[in-house]
This record gives sequence, C-alpha cells and structure tokens, in this order.
Amino acid sequence: MSSFVLRYFPVRARAETIKTILSYANVDWVQETPSWPQEKSDQPVGKLPVLIETLPSGTQFTLCESLAIELYLVKQFGLSASETPQMEARQMELRSQIKDIYELTVLYKFAPTDEVRKNVMEKFVVLAKSIIEYHEKVLKENGSNGHYFGDKVTYVDLAVFASNCALKASMKDIMPEALEIFSKENAPEMTKVIKNLKADPKMSAYIATLEN
Repeated sequence: MSSFVLRYFPVRARAETIKTILSYANVDWVQETPSWPQEKSDQPVGKLPVLIETLPSGTQFTLCESLAIELYLVKQFGLSASETPQMEARQMELRSQIKDIYELTVLYKFAPTDEVRKNVMEKFVVLAKSIIEYHEKVLKENGSNGHYFGDKVTYVDLAVFASNCALKASMKDIMPEALEIFSKENAPEMTKVIKNLKADPKMSAYIATLEN
C-alpha cells in the first residue's frame, strides 16, 4: 500500500479536507511543513499543499493543487460518488461551492480596510444562505440521512466536515457571523452530516488532532 507525505503550513486551511480524507482512509501518512519561503522553489509552481505518494514499487508521485489532490485520493480510496457522470458532476459542484465559501473567509481575514471587510461580509452572507438552501435541498432529496450520496460517507461529506473545522479554527474570533449562518437552526441537514462523522470511529484519529 502507498504511503503519503502532505506538505502544508501548520494551520487549518486549504489542506484540511485532504487531511480528513487521509485520516478517514486510515492510510500511512504524515504532514511535513517546509521552511517558507526558503523551500518555496522546491514545490511545484511554488505553492502548497503538495502531496507526495510513495507507491509499493518505490516510485513517487507528486501532485499539487488542493482539489486535484482531494479528487485523486477519494477515487483511490473509494470515497468518490462517481457511479454516473451526472453524480460525479454534482459532487464537484457541491465541493466547489464549499470552496467558494472558504475563499471569501480568506478575503475577509486579510482585507486591507474595514470597508473591504464589510463588502466581503455582505457577499459571504448572500452566498452562504444560497449554498445552505441548495445543500439542504440535496440532502433532503437523499433521504435526510446525514449523507450527500446514498447511505455512506463520500467526498462531499468529508469536505463539509473539514471545512466546518477549518472555519471554527480560523474565524471564530474574527468572523463569528460565519459560524452563526451555518448553525444547526439554519442548516439542520448539513449539521446532521457533521454529527454523523463526529460519531464515525474512522474519524477518531482526525478528531484527536482538533484538540491539539
């Protein structure tokens, strides 16, 4: 079986879903934090995250870009909802929407002025409410069972869980409104996904890292 090295900064951000997938799959993996910016030029296109897979043959496969890494891993570990082209397209649509939310939190966190921050918050509220409405509908259509596809954990379940953890870790003090929008009252079906994964024994190793 392959082993993996995930290169990223010591924060809960763009690599969080990757960490969740690797932990859930219970594979051999470690996180490596390069010296920055000294080792920037050693990374593909000078950015993180980077995944390095060592195959049983000893051959190494290196991949960058968070969504590309995520999709590669979920396909490898049987966590992709890809029984049909339509299902796979829906999966990436839902994952991309969660990523859009994250990108706005980054803009808010590093906004140069209060005016810019205010504008970002307005966009965040509109987008978040729209995404919640859409995701709640998808989850209800799947039977309100705490899963996006079928009756098992797949890619989007893990992405929502990881994004929720990243949001709590990085924004609870500077953007508490974001957490309120995604509350149990506003997003009961999405909350059910998170609750299911919290209770899943396969998530125990990852959840233990949240306490550090």
